[in-house]
Amino acid sequence: MKKNYQMDDAAAMGLAVPEAVTVVMGELAGDVQEGLLALAVGTGLQVMAAMMHADVAAVCGPKGKHDPARIAVWHGTESGSVTLGGRRVPVARPRMRATDGTGELAVPA
Repeated sequence: MKKNYQMDDAAAMGLAVPEAVTVVMGELAGDVQEGLLALAVGTGLQVMAAMMHADVAAVCGPKGKHDPARIAVWHGTESGSVTLGGRRVPVARPRMRATDGTGELAVPA
C-alpha cells in the first residue's frame, strides 16, 4: 500500500529550481572535481618525492653527513617526469653514485 506523500515529487509539488541555480551547481561540481584532482596530484608528488628521498638516504646515509661505511654518495638531482592525473608532471629525481667509482646507482623508488 502506497501513501500519497510517496508519490509526490518536486515537479508535482510545484518546486522548481531556477535554471541559474542549476548552471551554478554544475559549475561548482566541475570545480570540486578539478580541485580534488589537483589535491590528489599534489599529494602523489609529495609522497613520491618522500619515498625517493628515503630510498637514497637509506643507501647514502643522511645528506651532509660523512659515513666511511656507506656504499654510495648523494649526487644531486635530475629532471624527469611522471604521469599523474592523466598528464605529464615534471619532477626532480635524486641521484646517487657508488663510492667505488663504478658509476651511478638506480633509485629503487
